[in-house]
Amino acid sequence: MDLTLTTTWMIELEGDSPVARFAAEELRRTLQRIGAPALPVVARAAGPRIALRHGPGGDGFLRAPDRDGLLLRGDGPRGLLYAVYDLLEALGCRWVAPGPDGERLPRHTRVTLPAVGLADRPAFAGRGLIIGHDYFLAEAESWVEWAARSRLSTIFIHTIGRGPALGACRLSSWRSRRRALLPRIAERGLDLELGGHHLSDLVPRRLFRDHPELFRFDGTRHTPDCNFCPSYPATQATLRANGAAFFRAYPEAQVYHLWPDDLLGGGWCACPRCAGLSAADQALLAANTLAEALAELRPNARVSYLAYHDTEAAPHALAPHPQVELCFAPRPRSYARAIGDPDSPINAVYATRLTENIALFAHKGETREGHVRVNAPAVFEYYLDGILFKSSIPPLPDVIAADMAQYRDAGVRSVHALMTGDRPWAYAPLNAYLFARLAWAPAQRPQDLLDSYAAARAPRAPEALAQAYRTLEAAWHPALDRGPAEVAQRRALPNRRDVVAAPPLDVLDYMAAPRPHSERRLEHLRAAEDQIASGKAAWEEVMLTAFADQPSLAAERAEWELAAALLYFLALRQQLYVLADREAPRPVLYDALGAAQIALDALTVWARANLSPRACAGHLLLRGIFQLQLDHLADRWLAWPWQRAALRARRAADARVLLADPRLAWELLHPRR
Repeated sequence: MDLTLTTTWMIELEGDSPVARFAAEELRRTLQRIGAPALPVVARAAGPRIALRHGPGGDGFLRAPDRDGLLLRGDGPRGLLYAVYDLLEALGCRWVAPGPDGERLPRHTRVTLPAVGLADRPAFAGRGLIIGHDYFLAEAESWVEWAARSRLSTIFIHTIGRGPALGACRLSSWRSRRRALLPRIAERGLDLELGGHHLSDLVPRRLFRDHPELFRFDGTRHTPDCNFCPSYPATQATLRANGAAFFRAYPEAQVYHLWPDDLLGGGWCACPRCAGLSAADQALLAANTLAEALAELRPNARVSYLAYHDTEAAPHALAPHPQVELCFAPRPRSYARAIGDPDSPINAVYATRLTENIALFAHKGETREGHVRVNAPAVFEYYLDGILFKSSIPPLPDVIAADMAQYRDAGVRSVHALMTGDRPWAYAPLNAYLFARLAWAPAQRPQDLLDSYAAARAPRAPEALAQAYRTLEAAWHPALDRGPAEVAQRRALPNRRDVVAAPPLDVLDYMAAPRPHSERRLEHLRAAEDQIASGKAAWEEVMLTAFADQPSLAAERAEWELAAALLYFLALRQQLYVLADREAPRPVLYDALGAAQIALDALTVWARANLSPRACAGHLLLRGIFQLQLDHLADRWLAWPWQRAALRARRAADARVLLADPRLAWELLHPRR
């Protein structure tokens, strides 16, 4: 049969599923945009047709030519929508990023449907985009649209109730946006997950004054800081009541994330009831308590247990409630290597801990009403985390591909990528496209995906754009390749006022590692300069061929250049710390400090040129941590006593300028209660 679309063709849709109806309309609209005639959507076609069918549930689909035209069938309505997008991609459509700039549609004089059949299904049952900042929540319509087109299954709104919303959306922001977003999520059949570090909000710290026994015992006294006492009956009753209120207030979610405080460790209870419970067991006890409340309201919803920092090791004293599912979050891992790479002593440990957690959580459970369900171990990944990666996302095609294959083989059923940061992006990171594609099919070659992306973004110079990203990936490798020596250097913001004497350190702040490690890292960071130069030359070729897409490519190039400038600063910061460790002469240290300061100032110049004033405050706050790290070396090795006082006065003045932004000041100074 001739599969060229003419005015006699129709789209035949059986059933009344809203998601299937949306799939039919997406197909009709997009076919017409690429050159096909306007095809009516009918319940029963009288001639050649594209037949849309679906089963009760599932994301798999098939495409099959038949004697009447073409059949698209999904395991469920969402699977049918994926079948539609797969067909449109077979006809040349591409959606590599959200919004019009990420869309590339062909223009055909006639549209001929593919004559080859296809069956496909995802490697992971759940594939989620985590929207983790108000910046991204404000433009969530385009991200929801892109997520469905990229065959993601879940939108996870990562929220915070009180305190600084520097790595999450405000819960109040979700309340103001959900009326607009929920219909868009529902019509695409996407699942919704909601929450974040909310656990302490459910046992408010204002209760400490009258009921200190609800809160954790630190070995000497009860204290309202950090987490509460999860084993005290009155605490559990409060948790159940307030947890139930949260579930009622947000009935739209299928999974609730109500996690403990975001701490590296040390925030749990040491009372006699809790003394035999590890941090993981105490966190699981709280999750089980919440699941008991949820079971009374919604037996098919779930509560997430977060394996993160001091709860990474699997619980050993308790078993999870049937409605509790694992969320494993390996934030301090090395992103230069795959999660299970035996050559990475850090990642190998995370792979082992993941396996132990899955063994505990991946079990069948039965709810009170007799519903049998299988817990779905999930992984919370950081491929799009602008805070972890210092405001610039390194391209990670090989690492994401290897991670997805290993997570699939380990028994993970859902994978999520956190999209957060200290600023809005000038252009969406490449890793979003890579993650979505590889979460569906980990066996794809990363180079093929990069080539496909480059062909859509820079069709007149795709090889040059792919080369630019490959060189940037290679340049970032030595910055990301963490080892045990660097892990010990990390510390949270100290509980004292003098952050010049002890600046905060995060995952990529490894300057003060023991001398052999720091010197080796410096050597590797400086060697990356040639790769950066090659990437810049490739971008010149891309921009010389740009026409109408020049503004969009210029925005993407700005993100690339920021990543390169950040690497340059990291190398100079490393050089400064190495020279100080060698006790280099003062003039040499002055020169090294000056070079690092110039590189840091260049990052600030980029921000003022590419960000709105409203978006600059939070970004410059995190850049201020870099300044504190340089100040720390000046304070320790170069400054005289009166200069140290002046240095602290300058940083206090800088802080006052940042806090002139009233919203940022409120976030940072308003106490959690």
